[in-house]
Amino acid sequence: MGNIDLNDIRLFVAVVQAGSFSKAAELLNTPKSRLSRRLSRLEADLGTALMDRSKRGVLLNEVGEQFYLRAQEMMQAAQTAVNSVQGKLDVPSGLLRMSVSTEIGRGFLMLHLAEYMRRYPDVMLEVEINNKKINMIQDGIDIAFRLGMPEGDNIVARKLTDIELGLFAAESYLQRADRPQSPHELHGHALLNKYDGPEWRFYSKQHSVNIQSSNKLSSNDANLLGQMVSDGAGIALLPCFDNMLRQDWIRLLPEWEVEKMPLYLVYYKNRGSIPTIRSMVDFLLEKFGHK
Repeated sequence: MGNIDLNDIRLFVAVVQAGSFSKAAELLNTPKSRLSRRLSRLEADLGTALMDRSKRGVLLNEVGEQFYLRAQEMMQAAQTAVNSVQGKLDVPSGLLRMSVSTEIGRGFLMLHLAEYMRRYPDVMLEVEINNKKINMIQDGIDIAFRLGMPEGDNIVARKLTDIELGLFAAESYLQRADRPQSPHELHGHALLNKYDGPEWRFYSKQHSVNIQSSNKLSSNDANLLGQMVSDGAGIALLPCFDNMLRQDWIRLLPEWEVEKMPLYLVYYKNRGSIPTIRSMVDFLLEKFGHK
């Protein structure tokens, strides 16, 4: 490793996880200018830039992302060595950061967090509710939940379950519009859409039907779509979570199945052995009957 100072690597990891030099300086109780000098020295020692500095924070370039993954692995290996000496190797402790969309957070994750916290009292959870696509490295996320198979070379995606979807409308809407008796009769209705782009796929025992929907409203927030259903704005395709279904919703075409959405738990390959991450992965897989 030549003359590279390992503390510079530690500071680099801290800055990336904090998201900015200012926040990292505050957390480390060290001057921001000192952090900047140390990271500039690290880049000079490596012979390459690792990040772009901006007013919005730090943005890793491609080399920086790869170096961050390796540096984080190295820091965790050092911590594991310390823990093994202290007899704490298998005890999950410290901060675990997760990212989840609103409907998965409300309809799925919140049902299990209290039990996890009782089982692992030394773990501090930080749950970010975000419907936008995130960069797990840039945002310092340990575990993310994704609908649909995630893509990426350095990630592990563990399938938890398939989420049932259903068509819902309010009585106030159906009083103004004819109640559809088949998927084909959805044409001409006010459709509120989140999932699977403009096409809705329906299945029965005999055949399948694809409907090219013309959306009256599109949103990445299932809670907003649910409220619009309650307000009589139209028909929406929504997850059938028991704690999200509302009494004023009427399920339409229950004899037709809608293609289910697979839910995956995602983390980076080289971080799966970290006790906090491993404990949450194993806990959720256990909840869904996975061995």
